[in-house]
Amino acid sequence: MALTLFFQTVWAPVDKALSFLLTAFSRHNEFGADAFSADLGMSGELRSGLCKIHLENLGAMNPDRLYSAYHYSHPPLVERLGAMMETDKKSE
Repeated sequence: MALTLFFQTVWAPVDKALSFLLTAFSRHNEFGADAFSADLGMSGELRSGLCKIHLENLGAMNPDRLYSAYHYSHPPLVERLGAMMETDKKSE
């Protein structure tokens, strides 16, 4: 009984916070990988591939920013494309 109460009252908020931190870290790594492809000169191919995959999977192209920050381990397509375009502008 005590273990059940512990997990429901104490651990649940900790679990949510850890989940959010892991999601934020994963999203940060995705942006880093996209920047790496831009540094290699492959951002055009990556953008094309991401669009094709996204259309095939019928994913939401621009979900709510707060919802996606908490629930999605990968950034939405619009955010990724925008970040790649900014990286391309900086490199030129």
